[in-house]
Formats: sequence, structure tokens, C-alpha cells
Amino acid sequence: MSLIYHDPSISHDEAVSLLDSGLEKHIVTALISVGLNEQDSAWAQTVCLDHLKSGTQSVAAAAITALGHIARRFGELEMQVVIPALDAVQAKFPALEASVADTLDDIEMFT
Repeated sequence: MSLIYHDPSISHDEAVSLLDSGLEKHIVTALISVGLNEQDSAWAQTVCLDHLKSGTQSVAAAAITALGHIARRFGELEMQVVIPALDAVQAKFPALEASVADTLDDIEMFT
């Protein structure tokens, strides 16, 4: 298996377009870019929280990771909303337990 690096830096407008595409691969790319690059932290958090509700594990995983990036970059999240959402996604997708734990560590460290 070889890994190929993909730069997830895309503009806000392109991220919105990819999120609206309905294509799993595009949504995952957009979420990671939002976590790493979006300048509007409130919008970024809302987008991630919305995608934690996805029926697709890879989309939920990307949203989890992006929340960790947002915590690191901005130093704040709406904890009263984020923590229950992370608990819910972990209950829905138990395989994402480690990803949730990593994001909770990021939140604890940076917020």
C-alpha cells in the first residue's frame, strides 16, 4: 500500500461546493480543509457538528478530526454542544473511539 499526499487546502467557496456535492470523497476532503484552513471558527464548528450526524463513518471521522484541528487553531469550541455530539458519534460508530479520544485530547490541550 502506498500513501499519496493530498494537500487539503481549498477555499471556503470550494469547500462549500464540495460539502454540497453529496460525494463522500469530496465531503471528507472539504471537512479536513475546513478544520485546517477555515477562518470562520463558528461556521467551521457548525459544519463539523452537522457532519458528525452523517450515516457514513468516513464523513463522521473527518468531522471528528476537523474539530480537533479547530480546537488547536482557535483555542475554543462550544463544549456544551461538542462533547455530547462526540459521545453520540462514538456510540453510533464504535470504531471511531480512538479518533474521538484523540480529538478530546486536542480539545483538552488547546482549549
